[in-house]
Amino acid sequence: MSVVLAEQEAPAGVMGRGAAVAAACRQIVLSTTMDLRGKKYIRAEGWQALAAANGLSPRISMVEEMQNGDIRAVCDLIRLSDGETVASSEGFVGTDEPMWQNRPRYARRGMAQTRATSRACRSALAWIVPLLDADLSTTPAEEMEEAAPVSKGKAKPAQITTFVQEVVQADAVVPELPTKAALERILSLYRQATAAGVVGANYWDLVREDYAIKTLKVSEGLTAAQVAEIEDHLLSLIKIGASK
Repeated sequence: MSVVLAEQEAPAGVMGRGAAVAAACRQIVLSTTMDLRGKKYIRAEGWQALAAANGLSPRISMVEEMQNGDIRAVCDLIRLSDGETVASSEGFVGTDEPMWQNRPRYARRGMAQTRATSRACRSALAWIVPLLDADLSTTPAEEMEEAAPVSKGKAKPAQITTFVQEVVQADAVVPELPTKAALERILSLYRQATAAGVVGANYWDLVREDYAIKTLKVSEGLTAAQVAEIEDHLLSLIKIGASK
């Protein structure tokens, strides 16, 4: 993990900026926390909101699959005003994690990237967290997944996309949304996979957990890249089923 310090700023200015960011992000960050043993942990969406409010954008620079099945991802936190990398962190999903051992490849790759994103944002922005809520932990929620799987309770309204579009500069990279045709393809493939007996009725629940989707309708929370991963996964399952 590495962090590049910005040009020296007066302490009062730094704290004033942090307080303003905390006030702007408080509602969205608190709505994306995970509760565990009386402590609150911020999910990736909350860390990304803090980054956006500071003119920063996380970008995955590398995803590496080890020979033993472990997956490592690296995320760079970019300052949008000049393209400078202000932080870089690693995310990791190991084959020794019981919760992830039998998950599909796309899900493990996605979690490694999510952990890298949260960690990169945390390395530069953890100092703002106490200004939000004294009970908030600076450990990213995704690193606590083993202890507390994603809740299956009532989903909270999806506000992240709207918030990021409002606070990020015009040249920010906004995740590409899937086309209607792409969504129809994965739905068709899901039906084929169900008919072949290679996926269960809980498939979309697993997708919702893997990508930390907060909306009741799964398709509304997916990016184009995630839809492509799901399509590849369903195709591979169908091929496996056909070969039996």
